[in-house]
Amino acid sequence: MQEAPGGAKIGRGVLCALLLALGAAPAALSLAEAASPRRLPARAPQLARSCMIEPPDVAPLFPATGNASTSATKDSEDQDDDEDDDDDEDDDDESVPGLILPGTTTCLAISGTVSAGLQYDSYRIPKAGDAEPRPGYSWPASASLRLETSHDLASGLRIGTAFEMMVTPGGSQPDTTTLEEATVTVGTMTFGLATTRFSFWTGDEFAFSARLPSRNANLIAWERDLTDRWNLALSLEDPSAGTTGSIPAATGRVPDGVARLTYTAGDLTLHLAGALREVPGLVPKLGRAGIVGATYEFTLLGRPGEITAQIAGAIDAAAYIGSSLDATSARQILVQGDSSRGFSTVLATRREWTDELATNFYVSRYQIAVPLTASAMGKLRVDRMTANLVWTPVDGFKAGIEGSIAQSRIAFEGRSVPANLGGRLLSGQLFFERTF
Repeated sequence: MQEAPGGAKIGRGVLCALLLALGAAPAALSLAEAASPRRLPARAPQLARSCMIEPPDVAPLFPATGNASTSATKDSEDQDDDEDDDDDEDDDDESVPGLILPGTTTCLAISGTVSAGLQYDSYRIPKAGDAEPRPGYSWPASASLRLETSHDLASGLRIGTAFEMMVTPGGSQPDTTTLEEATVTVGTMTFGLATTRFSFWTGDEFAFSARLPSRNANLIAWERDLTDRWNLALSLEDPSAGTTGSIPAATGRVPDGVARLTYTAGDLTLHLAGALREVPGLVPKLGRAGIVGATYEFTLLGRPGEITAQIAGAIDAAAYIGSSLDATSARQILVQGDSSRGFSTVLATRREWTDELATNFYVSRYQIAVPLTASAMGKLRVDRMTANLVWTPVDGFKAGIEGSIAQSRIAFEGRSVPANLGGRLLSGQLFFERTF
């Protein structure tokens, strides 16, 4: 009888010890978890974010001060209010959409163009005889790819790159790959292969421009807004090193110097540029070229349009005048070391009839003279006229029909001239272009 109470007492002691142990277990577990390193929650995967590559926002060298009159300021504000929509559209045109890749702050934009068409060419060369090229059809096509990056440093300095190449199928011949641009931009400085700062009108509205590379050069360029309307660009260029097959020219000891001044005020854009180059020889000479161009945008019967005119002249600097199409003809005749004088003119118009239909038209003349001997003079003259009708149903796609006529007159004694350069050339094209 006495064991029972003792046994019960012992059982109650064991039960108490067990309960204490169970109560201490969570505390011990909590201490162990606190002492051990804690696991971080799984990080959500990073996705590419959209961005826009826009022109750098650099203040003009001579910004407007507060000395302007109140009335002028008010008029300017009223004009700005009226043109807000137009300015927004212009900004959108200059901006390129891209993506910020995960783990970086660099915006990358990829774009390109694919063009194709059907072309008919007919030649009329009286002096060619049996060597006159026969009329025929061709299927011109090209594709270009452009990669562009932009990165803004904490200091506000922008660093960018641009790489663009064009591939032209050769049919029975090997395909042609042309490098159009390869530049690095640091702030207001640009280094590499790019379009010469001398050129103005490029003919982007016409089909031939989609299949001929632009006039480019190896350059080091600086560009900056002087005021809200004036922009200055200075560059050192070597056009003979461009990949577009420039006109043969003797290379001087120093690069060519190019200066460009651009004025923009509302609907008017004015372009002034000059180039100087060293012409090596027994007696070194100074080659020079100049260009004046202007574009005026107008509204006629409620629909927008524009007109462009330019004239350029050169002495011992033939690489700076004419279009890419003119240079293609001239470099088949001229040779390195030729002393030349020449000029080129262009008058182009554009008219938008509806939101989808537009017409473009231009006439041009390219003329260059080369002294062959003391009594002989070689001359090349090319007159062109081109018109097209372009249909743009959606952004990024256009189709159209284009017709052109070119009349060439060539007189070079003692030099062989390709049969397809002289006389008259009639061309017609159906073209399609897709931009992405």
